[in-house]
Amino acid sequence: MPRKYSTIIVLALAAAATVARAEPLFELEDGGKTFVYRARPGDHPGRVAEMFNIPADDVPALLRSNGIKDPTQIGSGFAYRIPNQAAAELSEQLDALRSERDRLAKDAAAATTRADEAARAATADREAATAATARADRSQRLESLWPYMQAALVLFGIIALAAIAIVRTSMRRQHQAERYAKTLATELEDRRKASMAERQESGRHVLDLEQRIRTLETQLAAPRRPATTTTSRAT
Repeated sequence: MPRKYSTIIVLALAAAATVARAEPLFELEDGGKTFVYRARPGDHPGRVAEMFNIPADDVPALLRSNGIKDPTQIGSGFAYRIPNQAAAELSEQLDALRSERDRLAKDAAAATTRADEAARAATADREAATAATARADRSQRLESLWPYMQAALVLFGIIALAAIAIVRTSMRRQHQAERYAKTLATELEDRRKASMAERQESGRHVLDLEQRIRTLETQLAAPRRPATTTTSRAT
């Protein structure tokens, strides 16, 4: 991901942390050069790195810098200390702009001085002074537009955070639906087993009844046989 996008995301996170002061996502230390993020339940180093736009190849370095030897043993509340690359880049850019502005201002001043001293005899000097002044004006215009650029970046970050919140809500609802489906499947399986046990019990009861009927039929048929034999002998 380009650095400008990482800067946008970090600024968005900072804006969201400022809005939600009741429960900030992270804290800033060392004059804003370091993020301090406290792990929440279910967080793991890969997810934290993804949250702060750290490439997967840099995750081992993040673990070493935080003294983590076993990523699986990180408890809730562990304080990650993450360098604020966006702040460093922004500071470098601001320093470069200030240096460029100072340099252009000096060039303009020097060119103006030379133009005043040799206005009548040096057309080339006048052109140089005009060019330097134009550069200084461009630098000032860029500097005046910087607050609007910052506001646009913050707005874009807030929109990105809203999209992330929507995605997390959808994932949470999906997990809840999966747990509910598993619960229903378990209940259906229990009912199926109970129904099968009832059918087996009913089958055994029917077999017992049939056995009793056969026994009764045998008992009822047994006394008639001697009477039949006696009648035959009398005949």
